[in-house]
Amino acid sequence: MNFEFAVYDNEPIFVDEYLYKKEIKNGIRLSENQTEWYLIDWNGNGIYNETGIDYYGVKSPFKRRPILSLLGENSTLNHNEISYSIKSNSEYRKLNETIFEPQNRISYISSFIPIELSDGNTLISDNFINYDKTIIYYWATWCAPCVEKLEQVELNRKQLESKKINFVPIYYGCTYGDVIKLNEKKGLNFNTIE
Repeated sequence: MNFEFAVYDNEPIFVDEYLYKKEIKNGIRLSENQTEWYLIDWNGNGIYNETGIDYYGVKSPFKRRPILSLLGENSTLNHNEISYSIKSNSEYRKLNETIFEPQNRISYISSFIPIELSDGNTLISDNFINYDKTIIYYWATWCAPCVEKLEQVELNRKQLESKKINFVPIYYGCTYGDVIKLNEKKGLNFNTIE
């Protein structure tokens, strides 16, 4: 099975994919507990389980290829709110169901907090504490796929909040005025963060 990925510096890219060259990678489909997942031979040598070189992933129903993670000695995979582990001692061929306990790790972004918003308000660590996950999404008013994503998120805002997912869109390469106009035109209710 073949998949096309946007690639930069020999790594898969999943944001602004149209800006990067595409490469075809071979993959094998595996299944465990009704979950389809893939091992991807990243370097094209016919071996699909090289730690630190090859990738694994689950194909989303909304994408034509899986979202990937680099194989490690013990890797975890979250799919449909179930966590699985895959280990090198099974040559990454067996998914084991594991207990997933979400942890909000704000330490990575804590050096950027407080974040001053373009509208003069401040984003503090309390804005992240009540969520299991925070997605930081970079976008621009001139990027049609980015705006479409914002519209999808807006339509699903209540569902994301019920799953304790915090969505923080940060704009770049456009003006505050353009963002305000777009928010009004599209009915978006996001804080404008630059």
